[in-house]
Amino acid sequence: MPKVTYTAAKGLVQATGGGFHVNSILTTSGTKSLDATTFLTVGTTTSQFTLPASADAGAVKLIICDQGGSTNNVVVKGTNCSTGDITLNATGEMVICVYNGSEWVVGRSLT
Repeated sequence: MPKVTYTAAKGLVQATGGGFHVNSILTTSGTKSLDATTFLTVGTTTSQFTLPASADAGAVKLIICDQGGSTNNVVVKGTNCSTGDITLNATGEMVICVYNGSEWVVGRSLT
């Protein structure tokens, strides 16, 4: 099976190798309203992210904390989600968010 990579600019691209790769990454910090197109958002330093109000049913977003600590937290706001605010406060903690057609259903992984 060939390697398949997804990018927002080119869509699905085949190459030699194997596996499936998603190249849709935003590395950022601060207060941001995320859009529905970026698959992976990496929060650095103090960040607060709000998920989009709507997306295609089945859309998936992964948000991960990089450089967490007592003063560097990534907060995923409970707006538009099935949960309240979620605070990621250690490097590697993450949430996976799936849009079910009316809200984002959020699962959390702790380090």
